[in-house]
Amino acid sequence: MKIILTLTYILGSLVQAQRPKILCLHGGGQTAAGFQPNMRELEDALPEFEFVYANGAYGTNNSRLWIADPPGGKGEPTTDPAWADDSIDALDAIRDSQGPFHGILGYSQGSAFIPVYLSRVPDDTFEVALMFCGYLPETHLGLISTIDQRSPFGDISALVYLGQNDFIISNPLTLAQAEEFT
Repeated sequence: MKIILTLTYILGSLVQAQRPKILCLHGGGQTAAGFQPNMRELEDALPEFEFVYANGAYGTNNSRLWIADPPGGKGEPTTDPAWADDSIDALDAIRDSQGPFHGILGYSQGSAFIPVYLSRVPDDTFEVALMFCGYLPETHLGLISTIDQRSPFGDISALVYLGQNDFIISNPLTLAQAEEFT
């Protein structure tokens, strides 16, 4: 409940003729359609916003990823800064057809993809970034290099949420992501 009240405060001051939009990025192995029901409570708490859901460009129809795994496994990181370009292109297409967007929101791998995407778009593309249980894509050194070059992304307002009982994405991983923002 605290997180909803915090988000209501952060986002609630906007008044526009058209509802401002939040671009939502699912977690790894999810889909936009599978993520949307999990967001119902937040959508209900923020009816003044329109939530738009996107699919990562990698994986299968029922299990999408924003960033494909390294071909040699996590022990052999990629170095290509263009490693996730298909997902960049997918979000660019949504921004072009449905934007502008007030904010970008991500969960788990979707959260990890937010600094990747922010490192590739102009600083004023979004006014707020909302990241839940995220991390930095440390197995993709080229993406990390691009993030480090562009951080703190025009001082975008950012909320980084970590779960005390999250046993998949550890708090130190999420705190490292938070350090990329001011």
